[in-house]
Amino acid sequence: MRRIALVLVTVAIASVSLATAADPASAHAAIESTDPANGQLLEEPPSQIVLRFTEPPDLELTIVGVVNGSGATVPTGPPERPPGSNREVRVRLDPVPDGVYTVTWRTVSATDGHVTAGAFSFGVGVSPGDVTPVEQTGSGTPTPTAGAIAGRWMLYVGLVVLFGAAVTGLLAFGPKANARPWLLGAAWVLAALGVVAMTLAERSSVGVPLGTLLSSEAGGKFVLLAVAVAIAGVAALAAALRPGRATLTALGVTAAGAMLARAAGGHAAGSSVTVATQWLHFLGVGAWIGGLVWLVVGLIQRLEPAQVRRYSQLAAVGLVVVVVSGVLRSTNELGWGWLLHPLQSDYSTTLVVKLTIVAALIALGAVNRYRNVARFEQRGPRPVLRTAGGELALAVCVFAATALLTGLPPQPNAEAPHAPRPLVVRGSDFATTTRVELRITPGTVGPNAFAASVTDYDTGQPVDARRVSLTFELAGQPNVTSTLELEPGHHDTWEASGTALAQQGAWTVTVLVEGAGSSVEVPLEVTPKPPDQHIDVSRVPGQPDLYTITLEGGVQIQSYVDPGEPGRTNQVHVTAFDADGKELPLRGVTLTIHPPDAEPFEPEMLRFGPGHLAANIDLTPGTWSFDIAAHPKDGTELVASFQQTFSG
Repeated sequence: MRRIALVLVTVAIASVSLATAADPASAHAAIESTDPANGQLLEEPPSQIVLRFTEPPDLELTIVGVVNGSGATVPTGPPERPPGSNREVRVRLDPVPDGVYTVTWRTVSATDGHVTAGAFSFGVGVSPGDVTPVEQTGSGTPTPTAGAIAGRWMLYVGLVVLFGAAVTGLLAFGPKANARPWLLGAAWVLAALGVVAMTLAERSSVGVPLGTLLSSEAGGKFVLLAVAVAIAGVAALAAALRPGRATLTALGVTAAGAMLARAAGGHAAGSSVTVATQWLHFLGVGAWIGGLVWLVVGLIQRLEPAQVRRYSQLAAVGLVVVVVSGVLRSTNELGWGWLLHPLQSDYSTTLVVKLTIVAALIALGAVNRYRNVARFEQRGPRPVLRTAGGELALAVCVFAATALLTGLPPQPNAEAPHAPRPLVVRGSDFATTTRVELRITPGTVGPNAFAASVTDYDTGQPVDARRVSLTFELAGQPNVTSTLELEPGHHDTWEASGTALAQQGAWTVTVLVEGAGSSVEVPLEVTPKPPDQHIDVSRVPGQPDLYTITLEGGVQIQSYVDPGEPGRTNQVHVTAFDADGKELPLRGVTLTIHPPDAEPFEPEMLRFGPGHLAANIDLTPGTWSFDIAAHPKDGTELVASFQQTFSG
């Protein structure tokens, strides 16, 4: 018995060292990015639509549809996988006319077999304001059905009882003590019905014929599970007819094989490390809870005190394995930070409920081990049996919570990435001859894209202008002024990008429209929105001030001026980090610097790492403003800004 315990604990320690090195799992094929992005304006129609997922999608079970603004279906090619990426799906798209288009998608994760769905929109040759990003409320992973939950519950209970029969028969009670064909048969039937219910629930969720599902990559895992359970059924029959060490060993091996097949088709399937950890968790539950079933049945038939003590030791080892592997699996799915916000999602809330029940189950087990088993010879089996019955009742609830948990996404459903909504201002000249609509995207302090529509006030027709420019003036600061020349753009607009709106406040933007023989000025009032950011400043004597700017979604920009001493050359460092604190690779950084008494400038950026760039500047005393536009490789833009005062 001690050798077995040593082996199991050694395996648990090895699992700890491996699993702690694994990254948090994504679980479910959630949308990561799309091309075009949600709410994006395109000047030319795209030739294809690309969706990138957090897990490899099953191509045979993926559906992508496109409809135009009137709801008519737009023909597309079949979903296909681009070369070199198993997490992307693309569909070919013939040239489409100008308008707004909505893309709907549904897929099944080839990793864990769960269904996800969603939608996003984009515009071709239309005003950016006409493209409304699709809200993702109600999309993502469908709610687990009662059939799926019941199927997983039956599978887990059946396999645990089968494995418990083998391990307790070999290590605690003896082969003859577990020779109960009715219980072995009931456990196998329960597991088999669970496989059938899970498969039918998956077919219903995916919405395809059963044959199509089973021939797909995701459906193949259900076939593998069914075969493994069938083999375990043969071993259970042999153990029932000819109980002995050989048949119980075969039962334990085949039941463990079926558990491995389930682990490889669930949330843990992202890597071999997490599959091994989940499998170890199943085995620990089988030894502990599965053995508990056979303990209760055996107590009715008068087990000997030595047999009860051996089970108690086996259950203690199984409990250690369950706790260690369970902690590793939960942190792998959610990261360690979930402990600070345990009710942030359906998954974590269900996990809290499960852990609460497990804690009560462990408490009852401790009562049995340290009180009732120790006094078994004096008080008989009744106290052990009564407490074990309470443990089984709680175990039934634990399996129900587990069945629900494995159907939920560990992370909240992600919304389709979308383009920012613009800030729109309108006005006309004093004589009411010309009307201007100016769209500023994203409309925050810092870098922006400007698009001006210049039309006749009475007819609404585009004005035949030769030159359009914007002059920016900040209220209360006469020295803060700049001019931006616009270039002819798409659909009679005048467009340019710049960082003129460099500070928070009320700006007067004067639109100068020059025609063939005259010109007009249209004044507009613009108040840019502050960047959606939170700034933390770390000041340590002898070191430069470190500005940590947290943006939407937990992404961070860290920046500092080194050494921060005027009168000499300094380096401005910019580093991007993702929500998990890892360096975020960037295609580049546009850094716009506003000195206290000089024109803004954009220095050349030097690359120090995948997400770390820096620039050399000559620093002077005064308050400097830094506008950062970082460009990750997924095509998005991270905008941040901060001010720092340097004393001479």
